[in-house]
Amino acid sequence: MSKKTTTTRCAGAAVALAGALALALPGIASAAPAAEVPNPKISASADGDVIDMKLTQTSTGQGVMCVPIVLAANDALPLAATPMDQWPGFGELISKVYYVGNPTTDESPTVESTTGGEGNTGLLKPITPGAYAVVGACVDGAEQDAVLSYSYQVVFSPGGIGSLGQALDLGSTTLEMDGGSTVIADLLTSGAGSSMLSSSLS
Repeated sequence: MSKKTTTTRCAGAAVALAGALALALPGIASAAPAAEVPNPKISASADGDVIDMKLTQTSTGQGVMCVPIVLAANDALPLAATPMDQWPGFGELISKVYYVGNPTTDESPTVESTTGGEGNTGLLKPITPGAYAVVGACVDGAEQDAVLSYSYQVVFSPGGIGSLGQALDLGSTTLEMDGGSTVIADLLTSGAGSSMLSSSLS
């Protein structure tokens, strides 16, 4: 696929996402959240080159929605060590996204998504062998570009044999980046580190 085609698809995905956000929040698109938005719940697993995920929005009545996205772990983990007000906007972030799923709403707070299946329009780039961060990102209904809260889980594609090496490489890379020790501590205390190890050994 040419760079122009990839850029066009990513731009189209960003426009489509913005449209989905506006449609899913009728009447409250101008209402900014009045309080801190709680982190969503995210769980994910890899089966070969297919990543399945489940995202649950934990906020209610705050005019936000949460979107499941898949990023390369090396792109995502530096964000975990950066204050959210210094993150790139969602429109800029979309160029690095491998997959974007359907958003949640207050009425439908849980969504299940998969990168597999025929005609999956949410898949922006093919899932190749590597480490990925499945992120549930909650965005402001008015801004639609500012991430207010998030949760993530690291998965490896393909799962099983070979993942242990990927986990060790990712851990080494993470420790070398700015704020990396904080990210490793967060992974371990949140249970995501255990998920990483389980994924590596499965």
